[in-house]
Amino acid sequence: MEKTPIRRIDHISIAVRDLEKAKAFFVGVLGGRELFAAPVAPQKFRWTTIELGTSCFVELIDPLEKDGFVHRFLESRGEGPHHITIQVDDIQRIHRIIEEKGIPTFGFAEPFPAWKEFYVHPKHAFGTLIQFAEFNPLDWVVPGYIPPSYKEFAPPKEIETGKGKIEVRRSETEDGTRIEIRAGEDAVRIPESRLKELISALKEIQEFGGDIFPPHPPKV
Repeated sequence: MEKTPIRRIDHISIAVRDLEKAKAFFVGVLGGRELFAAPVAPQKFRWTTIELGTSCFVELIDPLEKDGFVHRFLESRGEGPHHITIQVDDIQRIHRIIEEKGIPTFGFAEPFPAWKEFYVHPKHAFGTLIQFAEFNPLDWVVPGYIPPSYKEFAPPKEIETGKGKIEVRRSETEDGTRIEIRAGEDAVRIPESRLKELISALKEIQEFGGDIFPPHPPKV
């Protein structure tokens, strides 16, 4: 079976009538953090992203005018979940995979720079409107803050050594999170779970000299 380019469920979108009351609950009561907010004038609504904990994001959408889709949703169904957004690495590929399976899609577009999307209707997704989107999450967060679950999207940190730059980046693989340390063409990759061991070993070398690993026993 072909592996799909699904990255994660990025957020759940909730339609609300009163944004300030909703923020009072998600931020004031639950301790969430507002990350970004913006009006979408052509579609007559506003969205506000809130981070809850270390890996949960809620998008609040509220109407700006009475003839927009959010207002119509609220009038017909009331407040509540509107859709879930699944982040993908390749929007064209997931779109092809879904349609080849005979599942209709709609709304394929690039409504914002660096944001591509399409939808699967609730009647084809067990009662849930699903938005598939290709994007960099950090483009939609106030600059200067990187949520813990978005660290893999952060640009590599560069360290100037006098002999060239060393880049350090985090990446997600099938085997878990890995840390990559790169200097030119040379690179080392280790599981994030062993990062403290590497730091400890490097400190020991710096302080006392010696090898990172104990020498192999002599061959008999």
